[in-house]
Amino acid sequence: MRPVVTFHTPLVRLALLVFAAATPEFAQGLHFGVKAGVPITEYFETGQTGSLHGHAEYSAATRRYTVGVSAEWRLTHNFGWELDALFKRMGYVGIVTSYGLFTGGITTNSAYDSKGDSWDFPLMAKYRFGRATRPYVAGGAVVRYIGPIRALGQVTEQNLITGVTTTTPIDTTDPSDVRKRFYLGVTMAGGIELGSARLRLLPEFRYTRWTANIAGPLGLLRFDPNQAEFLLGLLF
Repeated sequence: MRPVVTFHTPLVRLALLVFAAATPEFAQGLHFGVKAGVPITEYFETGQTGSLHGHAEYSAATRRYTVGVSAEWRLTHNFGWELDALFKRMGYVGIVTSYGLFTGGITTNSAYDSKGDSWDFPLMAKYRFGRATRPYVAGGAVVRYIGPIRALGQVTEQNLITGVTTTTPIDTTDPSDVRKRFYLGVTMAGGIELGSARLRLLPEFRYTRWTANIAGPLGLLRFDPNQAEFLLGLLF
Protein backbone atom coordinates (compact mmCIF):
# COMPACT_ATOMS: atom_id res chain seq x y z
CA MET A 1 0.00 0.00 0.00
CA ARG A 2 1.40 3.39 -1.08
CA PRO A 3 2.00 5.99 1.65
CA VAL A 4 -0.32 8.97 1.55
CA VAL A 5 1.40 12.35 1.73
CA THR A 6 -0.74 14.98 3.40
CA PHE A 7 -0.20 18.66 4.08
CA HIS A 8 0.50 17.70 7.66
CA THR A 9 3.79 16.14 6.61
CA PRO A 10 6.64 18.39 7.87
CA LEU A 11 8.50 18.08 4.54
CA VAL A 12 5.50 19.32 2.56
CA ARG A 13 4.91 22.15 5.00
CA LEU A 14 8.52 23.24 4.58
CA ALA A 15 8.23 23.11 0.76
CA LEU A 16 5.11 25.29 0.84
CA LEU A 17 6.84 27.86 3.03
CA VAL A 18 9.83 28.02 0.68
CA PHE A 19 7.53 28.43 -2.34
CA ALA A 20 5.57 31.19 -0.62
CA ALA A 21 8.75 33.03 0.29
CA ALA A 22 10.01 32.77 -3.26
CA THR A 23 6.81 34.25 -4.73
CA PRO A 24 5.72 37.19 -2.57
CA GLU A 25 2.70 39.34 -3.36
CA PHE A 26 4.84 41.61 -5.55
CA ALA A 27 8.52 41.01 -5.04
CA GLN A 28 11.12 43.56 -4.14
CA GLY A 29 13.77 44.16 -6.74
CA LEU A 30 13.69 45.43 -10.31
CA HIS A 31 10.47 45.48 -12.36
CA PHE A 32 9.78 46.70 -15.90
CA GLY A 33 6.67 47.94 -17.62
CA VAL A 34 5.07 50.13 -20.26
CA LYS A 35 3.04 53.33 -20.04
CA ALA A 36 0.60 55.13 -22.31
CA GLY A 37 -1.51 58.18 -21.71
CA VAL A 38 -3.20 61.38 -22.76
CA PRO A 39 -1.87 64.93 -22.17
CA ILE A 40 -4.46 67.13 -20.47
CA THR A 41 -2.70 70.44 -21.11
CA GLU A 42 -1.11 71.85 -24.27
CA TYR A 43 2.50 71.04 -25.12
CA PHE A 44 3.23 74.64 -26.23
CA GLU A 45 2.05 78.07 -25.27
CA THR A 46 1.77 80.12 -28.48
CA GLY A 47 0.67 83.60 -29.52
CA GLN A 48 1.26 86.54 -31.78
CA THR A 49 2.71 90.01 -31.54
CA GLY A 50 3.28 92.96 -33.82
CA SER A 51 5.07 96.32 -33.88
CA LEU A 52 6.48 98.87 -36.33
CA HIS A 53 9.40 96.48 -36.89
CA GLY A 54 7.42 93.40 -37.79
CA HIS A 55 4.98 90.69 -36.88
CA ALA A 56 5.35 87.18 -35.44
CA GLU A 57 2.81 84.42 -34.93
CA TYR A 58 3.14 80.87 -33.62
CA SER A 59 0.57 78.09 -33.50
CA ALA A 60 0.75 74.46 -32.40
CA ALA A 61 -1.46 71.39 -32.14
CA THR A 62 -0.82 69.05 -29.22
CA ARG A 63 -0.53 65.37 -30.16
CA ARG A 64 -2.86 63.72 -27.68
CA TYR A 65 -0.77 60.72 -26.76
CA THR A 66 2.20 59.75 -24.60
CA VAL A 67 3.90 56.33 -24.78
CA GLY A 68 6.96 54.91 -23.10
CA VAL A 69 8.64 52.37 -20.87
CA SER A 70 9.18 52.24 -17.13
CA ALA A 71 11.57 50.63 -14.64
CA GLU A 72 10.90 50.39 -10.91
CA TRP A 73 13.38 49.37 -8.24
CA ARG A 74 11.52 48.30 -5.08
CA LEU A 75 13.73 48.61 -2.04
CA THR A 76 11.00 47.67 0.45
CA HIS A 77 7.34 46.64 0.30
CA ASN A 78 6.33 50.31 0.30
CA PHE A 79 9.26 52.37 -1.00
CA GLY A 80 11.13 52.40 -4.29
CA TRP A 81 12.42 54.41 -7.26
CA GLU A 82 10.88 54.80 -10.70
CA LEU A 83 12.59 55.81 -13.94
CA ASP A 84 10.54 56.40 -17.10
CA ALA A 85 11.25 57.21 -20.74
CA LEU A 86 8.14 58.89 -22.18
CA PHE A 87 7.80 59.83 -25.84
CA LYS A 88 5.68 62.53 -27.48
CA ARG A 89 5.58 64.13 -30.91
CA MET A 90 5.82 67.92 -30.96
CA GLY A 91 5.40 70.55 -33.63
CA TYR A 92 4.63 74.18 -34.30
CA VAL A 93 4.14 76.63 -37.16
CA GLY A 94 5.93 79.99 -37.19
CA ILE A 95 5.27 83.04 -39.37
CA VAL A 96 7.71 85.91 -38.84
CA THR A 97 7.67 89.14 -40.85
CA SER A 98 10.06 92.09 -40.70
CA TYR A 99 8.98 95.32 -42.39
CA GLY A 100 11.15 97.01 -45.01
CA LEU A 101 11.02 100.44 -43.37
CA PHE A 102 13.64 99.32 -40.82
CA THR A 103 15.58 96.76 -42.91
CA GLY A 104 16.97 98.82 -45.79
CA GLY A 105 13.80 98.64 -47.84
CA ILE A 106 13.59 94.81 -47.73
CA THR A 107 10.53 93.12 -46.26
CA THR A 108 11.19 89.55 -45.12
CA ASN A 109 8.53 86.90 -44.46
CA SER A 110 9.51 83.51 -43.00
CA ALA A 111 6.94 80.73 -42.80
CA TYR A 112 7.92 77.27 -41.57
CA ASP A 113 6.52 74.11 -40.04
CA SER A 114 8.68 72.39 -37.40
CA LYS A 115 8.14 68.81 -36.21
CA GLY A 116 10.21 66.63 -33.94
CA ASP A 117 10.46 64.07 -31.16
CA SER A 118 10.20 64.88 -27.47
CA TRP A 119 11.46 62.59 -24.69
CA ASP A 120 10.82 63.04 -20.95
CA PHE A 121 13.00 61.16 -18.46
CA PRO A 122 11.52 61.45 -14.94
CA LEU A 123 13.28 59.91 -11.92
CA MET A 124 10.94 59.73 -8.92
CA ALA A 125 10.92 58.39 -5.38
CA LYS A 126 7.73 56.36 -4.91
CA TYR A 127 5.78 55.35 -1.80
CA ARG A 128 2.86 52.88 -1.77
CA PHE A 129 0.19 52.42 0.90
CA GLY A 130 -1.83 49.35 1.83
CA ARG A 131 -1.56 45.72 0.68
CA ALA A 132 -4.15 44.84 -2.03
CA THR A 133 -5.46 47.99 -3.72
CA ARG A 134 -2.45 50.22 -3.17
CA PRO A 135 -2.59 54.00 -3.63
CA TYR A 136 0.78 55.63 -4.19
CA VAL A 137 2.47 59.00 -4.48
CA ALA A 138 5.72 59.85 -6.27
CA GLY A 139 7.89 62.86 -6.95
CA GLY A 140 11.25 63.86 -8.35
CA ALA A 141 13.06 65.52 -11.23
CA VAL A 142 12.55 65.26 -14.98
CA VAL A 143 14.75 65.99 -17.99
CA ARG A 144 13.19 66.74 -21.40
CA TYR A 145 15.15 66.16 -24.59
CA ILE A 146 13.95 67.48 -27.96
CA GLY A 147 15.30 65.86 -31.09
CA PRO A 148 15.63 65.12 -33.83
CA ILE A 149 13.66 68.08 -35.14
CA ARG A 150 13.19 69.44 -38.66
CA ALA A 151 11.77 72.72 -39.95
CA LEU A 152 10.49 73.09 -43.51
CA GLY A 153 9.26 76.27 -45.15
CA GLN A 154 10.42 79.28 -47.09
CA VAL A 155 11.72 82.83 -46.73
CA THR A 156 10.35 85.47 -49.08
CA GLU A 157 12.24 88.74 -49.45
CA GLN A 158 10.76 91.73 -51.27
CA ASN A 159 12.87 94.77 -52.11
CA LEU A 160 10.55 97.74 -51.83
CA ILE A 161 12.95 99.93 -53.82
CA THR A 162 13.63 97.68 -56.81
CA GLY A 163 10.45 95.61 -56.62
CA VAL A 164 12.44 92.35 -56.82
CA THR A 165 11.10 89.36 -54.87
CA THR A 166 13.20 86.30 -54.02
CA THR A 167 12.20 83.06 -52.34
CA THR A 168 14.58 80.77 -50.44
CA PRO A 169 13.56 77.35 -49.07
CA ILE A 170 13.96 76.50 -45.38
CA ASP A 171 15.09 72.98 -44.55
CA THR A 172 16.97 72.77 -41.26
CA THR A 173 17.46 70.39 -38.35
CA ASP A 174 18.52 73.27 -36.09
CA PRO A 175 15.65 75.80 -35.98
CA SER A 176 16.46 78.99 -34.10
CA ASP A 177 13.27 78.74 -31.97
CA VAL A 178 14.63 75.69 -30.13
CA ARG A 179 17.55 77.34 -28.34
CA LYS A 180 18.75 74.12 -26.69
CA ARG A 181 17.78 70.48 -26.55
CA PHE A 182 17.71 69.66 -22.79
CA TYR A 183 15.23 71.18 -20.29
CA LEU A 184 14.75 70.55 -16.56
CA GLY A 185 11.62 70.31 -14.46
CA VAL A 186 10.06 68.78 -11.35
CA THR A 187 7.29 66.20 -11.45
CA MET A 188 4.73 64.66 -9.07
CA ALA A 189 2.34 61.73 -9.51
CA GLY A 190 -0.48 60.00 -7.71
CA GLY A 191 -2.31 56.80 -8.60
CA ILE A 192 -3.50 53.34 -7.61
CA GLU A 193 -1.75 50.00 -8.07
CA LEU A 194 -4.09 47.13 -8.94
CA GLY A 195 -3.67 43.53 -10.03
CA SER A 196 -2.01 40.22 -9.27
CA ALA A 197 1.47 39.15 -8.26
CA ARG A 198 2.58 38.85 -11.91
CA LEU A 199 0.92 41.89 -13.50
CA ARG A 200 0.05 45.27 -12.04
CA LEU A 201 -2.20 47.98 -13.54
CA LEU A 202 -1.36 51.57 -12.57
CA PRO A 203 -3.78 54.39 -13.51
CA GLU A 204 -2.05 57.66 -12.63
CA PHE A 205 -2.30 61.45 -12.75
CA ARG A 206 1.01 63.25 -13.29
CA TYR A 207 1.91 66.95 -12.98
CA THR A 208 5.13 68.54 -14.27
CA ARG A 209 6.46 72.03 -13.64
CA TRP A 210 9.10 73.13 -16.15
CA THR A 211 11.85 75.19 -14.53
CA ALA A 212 13.63 75.69 -17.90
CA ASN A 213 11.86 76.71 -21.10
CA ILE A 214 12.45 77.26 -24.79
CA ALA A 215 11.87 81.01 -24.60
CA GLY A 216 11.81 83.55 -21.79
CA PRO A 217 8.61 84.55 -19.95
CA LEU A 218 7.65 86.98 -22.73
CA GLY A 219 8.48 84.58 -25.57
CA LEU A 220 5.75 83.56 -27.99
CA LEU A 221 6.74 79.88 -28.19
CA ARG A 222 7.16 78.15 -24.82
CA PHE A 223 6.31 74.89 -23.11
CA ASP A 224 3.18 75.22 -21.05
CA PRO A 225 5.05 75.60 -17.71
CA ASN A 226 2.36 73.61 -15.89
CA GLN A 227 1.72 70.34 -17.68
CA ALA A 228 -0.63 67.54 -16.66
CA GLU A 229 -1.43 64.17 -18.15
CA PHE A 230 -3.22 60.93 -17.39
CA LEU A 231 -1.11 57.77 -17.71
CA LEU A 232 -1.94 54.08 -17.55
CA GLY A 233 0.92 51.72 -16.75
CA LEU A 234 1.47 47.96 -16.84
CA LEU A 235 4.19 46.66 -14.52
CA PHE A 236 5.56 43.10 -14.72
